[in-house]
Amino acid sequence: MQLGYHIAKKLSFNTQHSFTKTITSLSIAAVSISICVVILAFGILLGFKKEIREKVKGYAGDISVSRYQLASGNETNLFDLNYELIKKIEEEENVSSIFPFINKAGILKSDTTLEGIILKGLPANYDYSFYRKHLVKGKIPHFTDTTISHDILLSEYTASILNLDTGDRVNLYFIDQSNVRRRMPLVSGIFNTGLQEFDKQFAIAHLRSIQRVVCNDYSKAAGYEINVDQSEHMTTIQKKLQSFFDYTYSINTVQDLYPAMFQWLDIVDTNVLVIIILMFIVAIINIITMLLILIIERIPMIGILKSMGAKSSSIGTIFNWQGGFILSAGLILGNGIALSFAYLQNQYKLIRLNAETYYMDAVPFYLPLDYLLYINFGALFVCFVFTYIPVRIIHRIHPVQSISFS
Repeated sequence: MQLGYHIAKKLSFNTQHSFTKTITSLSIAAVSISICVVILAFGILLGFKKEIREKVKGYAGDISVSRYQLASGNETNLFDLNYELIKKIEEEENVSSIFPFINKAGILKSDTTLEGIILKGLPANYDYSFYRKHLVKGKIPHFTDTTISHDILLSEYTASILNLDTGDRVNLYFIDQSNVRRRMPLVSGIFNTGLQEFDKQFAIAHLRSIQRVVCNDYSKAAGYEINVDQSEHMTTIQKKLQSFFDYTYSINTVQDLYPAMFQWLDIVDTNVLVIIILMFIVAIINIITMLLILIIERIPMIGILKSMGAKSSSIGTIFNWQGGFILSAGLILGNGIALSFAYLQNQYKLIRLNAETYYMDAVPFYLPLDYLLYINFGALFVCFVFTYIPVRIIHRIHPVQSISFS
């Protein structure tokens, strides 16, 4: 083993120009490209999933509880708020927050344009960090539990359609059968999440202001928006919540509410998996081919070592170590290129996207450390195992044949 290591080190790190050095350099480059593509593909996939999940979750939460309704639409049947139940659910393990909300359809009217909108009423203690992150102009409205605020948050799409800016007031109409209610809310802020399908539909308002439209007090809600600590716990929490509500309530995860969005991500999963498998196959074939070339080039050396009494297994370790050196160098170089590109992409958004198609304006990258380690150790292990395939040819080489080969 020690002899194989020292000979492989001498051959691999020889500074003089040689055919072995050229083949080794090309092999390192090929391995680095393969691992670079795998890391980028995996990181971009996780980045897409993370960005889209966070954006959809920002609108709907991880889990939504509402009353069943016969009619289709965004408005839901109202029910009485139960603060004891809210506190009880909030104390459940893995539940990070729960907030009541009301969706109410309305019509925004400017001087020349009418635009239908869903006003989502949210309480004062709601976590507005999602809308703050995507705020384009203005500020988040200041809501309290003691007074009614008529300030609203509009999407950039709706504001442009109505030619509105922050600080403007707009006519807002709520129509219930023959009853029409008029409000003149102030546009406090303008946001753009990149989810055009949602931005076109929703605006954010104070829960108390919407409650006054749908009832005479502040005791009603249309649903509960529940967030969990980690997405893996959603199904477990969903099952637990069934014991808190009767059959008239619908309990849905964000995947249940917007299946098309997550089915699209599943298709992306499949495409990336194919790319990863192909890149691993390319790396494996490259390692096998490289070792075969090096073995053929070193047949005279193999013959001399065998004539001196070296066993085929001992000679094979030379090429196993060479394969290990090439894999290690390729992994280091590939990681360096991939992570450098990922950093630059996240910082400066070098590659842009059409937000209307991809729900974001630039290619995202997100790769936790444990995933990065799995990729590297997995690639190192799988490729190193395949170095034993070409090494088996050494058993068929005899000293006499190696002399005639030279």
